[in-house]
Amino acid sequence: MPKENQQVLRLRLAYLMRRLLFVALTAGLLSPVAAIADTYDALCNNKDCQITINESGLEGPQGFIAKENIIQWYTGGDEYNLALGVAGGAAVGTAGYMGTVACVMSGGVLCPVVAVGGILGGAKLGSRLGKGKNVFFTVMGQQDDGSNYVQSFRFLNKRTAKKLQKELIKFTGLQMGQVKSSG
Repeated sequence: MPKENQQVLRLRLAYLMRRLLFVALTAGLLSPVAAIADTYDALCNNKDCQITINESGLEGPQGFIAKENIIQWYTGGDEYNLALGVAGGAAVGTAGYMGTVACVMSGGVLCPVVAVGGILGGAKLGSRLGKGKNVFFTVMGQQDDGSNYVQSFRFLNKRTAKKLQKELIKFTGLQMGQVKSSG
């Protein structure tokens, strides 16, 4: 194939690629953007509640906050779960200890078994409570009238919590804990 034909072929290919790129970019810019609009089943003050997040804002039992008025949000759960684990372990361990004392005072032969049962029971319950799936969210902002707004809620399902966390990042433009600048 002569050099001139190769050059013509390259130019035609470049022209075709430019047109395809133009069509792809135009289609991408004109196609609708996926809107955020979800309702989540959560727990608010240990009662069932719904949290709705859409393009206009976030709504929960405490009221509505417009998207542009959200100034910070954060999530957590491990601290609470650790506290539950320690408290549960201590409570059942204490009950085991009291059972052992009562056993010794009554002259029982199975006191070592009661002691081991109390200690292991406390460890097991503490471990279960410490692995809880409570994931807490707090969203802070201001109402249109200038009053402060705080919506706190929690999820028992970590997948749901992760999904909401990703939506909050996209929705607010804020990372967890980041405070929106006032200017």
